[in-house]
Amino acid sequence: MPLAKLIYVVITLLVAVAPALAQQSTRVAFGCCMDHSERQDVFDALNLADPEVFVFLGNTVDVDAGDMDDMLEAYDVLNRFRGPKVLRRQSAVMSMWNRTDYAIDGQAGTNNPLKYAVRNHFLTFWREPISSPRMFQEHGIAKAVVFGEAPQRVQVIMLDGRWNRDPLTRVGWVERLTRALDSEQGPYLPNPSANLLGDAQWQWLAEQLQEPAEVRVLMSATPFFAPLNGYDSWAMYATEQQRLVEMLQQLQPQGLVLATGDRGFGELAKIDDVLSYSLWQVTSGYLSSASEAPYRFEQRHGDALEQARYGQIEVRWQDTPELILSLRDVDGRALVEQSVGLTD
Repeated sequence: MPLAKLIYVVITLLVAVAPALAQQSTRVAFGCCMDHSERQDVFDALNLADPEVFVFLGNTVDVDAGDMDDMLEAYDVLNRFRGPKVLRRQSAVMSMWNRTDYAIDGQAGTNNPLKYAVRNHFLTFWREPISSPRMFQEHGIAKAVVFGEAPQRVQVIMLDGRWNRDPLTRVGWVERLTRALDSEQGPYLPNPSANLLGDAQWQWLAEQLQEPAEVRVLMSATPFFAPLNGYDSWAMYATEQQRLVEMLQQLQPQGLVLATGDRGFGELAKIDDVLSYSLWQVTSGYLSSASEAPYRFEQRHGDALEQARYGQIEVRWQDTPELILSLRDVDGRALVEQSVGLTD
């Protein structure tokens, strides 16, 4: 066979086989909370792992910004480091904010007077297209993307828990000092009837949950399910948490997994009695080397892991698709893996 024809045949076969190989699995990794002023070793592992999708779940700059100049300076420092830049080139990167990359002068919710300026810079830094709805939508910067084609679609939904949030109130100074010595108690008081998402984002979420997909990863910067113990979570917003449960029970979305951050430890939690199958929540741990002592949580599956640096949800596209939920250390090694069938 002439060399030119042989090369043509080989290239044709590679083109035909490549899509099938690329769809053996889909990996969605995620993490939160890092010291923007230091190089973070975990990016070496992340860039080597090369997940199809990586989601930053907030607090990617650790700054107590008094004004926009403080916020801009923090991003200038973060931009000096190579790790996040390489990750953005290799993987589909999505980003959501949390307290430290949203708040100005301590205003961390709908009360932030500079939230439009914060939004513009946040989305520009993370290279959101200028035509993106996130640039102007009134319910914040929530985003949903479907990766892959039928029957191997993974929908990633990021919720914005800052734009329309009614703030939590901290306990008094004396009580705060007492709680600081007790990992079982956080610094906030519950606000059970307060808003977290706002009506417009709730309507948007209901629409997204009805989009066709085989697997859905619903993401929040703070945990959907956690003890009511003073740490920021949906449990502190009881009405909003119940609204989520009722929406899921009504819509019964297929293949749903929850992904969260904002904790200095990683954990897997298994929540029953919400859907017709067990609902799993993966909490990533911090991207930075910092960690926090875990609190008790009845729905935790296994141990909480202070060494966890990021979480990963891998979909293995077999005849019967399988989810592999994992927490990984600074070197990318799996600290724990949990296999879940789509029908479990």
